[in-house]
Amino acid sequence: MNHLDAARIMAADCLCFRARRAARAITRAYDAALRPTGLQATQVTLMNAIALGPDGAQPMGRLSELLALEISTLTRNLGALEKADLVAIGRSETDRRVRVVRLTDAGKGRLAGALPYWKQAHAEIVATLGADTAAALHAALDATSQAMTTAGHVGDVVQRD
Repeated sequence: MNHLDAARIMAADCLCFRARRAARAITRAYDAALRPTGLQATQVTLMNAIALGPDGAQPMGRLSELLALEISTLTRNLGALEKADLVAIGRSETDRRVRVVRLTDAGKGRLAGALPYWKQAHAEIVATLGADTAAALHAALDATSQAMTTAGHVGDVVQRD
């Protein structure tokens, strides 16, 4: 079998290809709507995950699990937010070995200000897909994340912090 045959076989069945293509298309729509806020969809997602933590903060290890990101990737993504004074990274009060991320007041304000733009993008995506397809996609993505986590495929590259 040559490379072209291998590529055809993989392209015909590859869930990763389809998931990444769909994720990029959806991300582009959110990015376009969020442009006036100065935030990207990935940054808003990260800020949401932080804000939803206990006391509005998340340990780095928990964030990496929630977002299925390696610590090194998470640290890199947090860098721009920290430089813009939207997040602060400190140490846990109960365990000084654990780094904890929380939104700054500026980050809280920017996240709240992003909501109308997010709503616009979300409504346009749902309208484009149709409500039933959007709901089915939502459920399928949640089920996929849960199944992959349960099977040990998410988190096996995640480092504890």
